[in-house]
Amino acid sequence: MIEALVTARGLGWNESCSAQEQAEAVAAHIRRALQQAIALRGRASLALSGGRGPELFLRRLEQLELAWEKVTITQVDERWVPPQDAQSNARLIQQCMPGVLQRATWLPMFQGQGLQADAQYCHVMLEPLLPLDVVVLGMGPDGHTASLFPHMPQLAEYLSERASASCIAVPAEGERLARLSMTARAIQSARLKLLVIAGEDKRRTLASALGEDDPLARPITAFLTPPMDIFHTEEHQA
Repeated sequence: MIEALVTARGLGWNESCSAQEQAEAVAAHIRRALQQAIALRGRASLALSGGRGPELFLRRLEQLELAWEKVTITQVDERWVPPQDAQSNARLIQQCMPGVLQRATWLPMFQGQGLQADAQYCHVMLEPLLPLDVVVLGMGPDGHTASLFPHMPQLAEYLSERASASCIAVPAEGERLARLSMTARAIQSARLKLLVIAGEDKRRTLASALGEDDPLARPITAFLTPPMDIFHTEEHQA
């Protein structure tokens, strides 16, 4: 069922038997795309998402040989916390890929100058990188991606490829921390998007997003366009 919906949209579908197998496939796919970008343009750019999901493929990327000195790495989104904080996405990337980040150009989002000031910094930082070569997305059970949440204020603008900013400030709400997030203007510029998900609940959420057309209810819907490859496994990361 879901494979037919994915194919109908011109997207790639990759099913893995285990979280480790998925990590191997994702890391290899990213490496190939970056190698192609370097071969064509001399440099490559990679934007990574946070959460627990990326840990295995980030650690696998750390082990792969690549001309990392020709790669710029940044983030799709970030909680507005310093990198020492346990909830920092940058902290996870730095822990998983220390050798890569020593060679690559590493552009984390959090600068500590204030939420709006950091969003403006990220917008200015991202503009010269567009179009990005590879953007890796995750998805929450509610269908959010990056830090673009269902029915958040100004969501329609942020999901538009004509959005004025490539990065926005997302104020704290309830228990959710303030965040920085790329908008569709930056994400949809990518020469390749990857969506990496695990579990039956997210498979169902994705199927609903593919079968409907309401990005305000499930923001991931706005990004389910080619070129995108989706990687799914039923096994959650241990």
